[in-house]
Amino acid sequence: MENEFILINPMPPEELFNTICETTPDFKDYWERQDNYFKNDDGLGTIHGIFAEYSGFIKANFNNIERSQLIGLFGFVEKCVNTEPNSESGISNAACTCFLENLAGEGGLSNSLLEYLGPGSKEYFERYNS
Repeated sequence: MENEFILINPMPPEELFNTICETTPDFKDYWERQDNYFKNDDGLGTIHGIFAEYSGFIKANFNNIERSQLIGLFGFVEKCVNTEPNSESGISNAACTCFLENLAGEGGLSNSLLEYLGPGSKEYFERYNS
């Protein structure tokens, strides 16, 4: 069953964090690490910082994430990418510059991600995946 996500732009950091944790619950512990420099004093951060840290989580845990979780995750990312794509501060910019770009150019990992990317995500991703 495909998850249905309704996006609000600008998306509050809490909503992004909660949506990501619903898709991949182990991210919450990863986020709480002492060396997470994207976490603000309020325990969260910006949408850009959350996506940046999430890219590190994906790199570190890709082989342990269930296929169904990856499908849900990248379905959500695709919706983010297609929400106000010309915004420099919105969810689209955060998903592209702080998540997809960070996962591009990672060899085998990047190649493994291709099957999960939607058309908008893949178009953006391939610009950086050399």
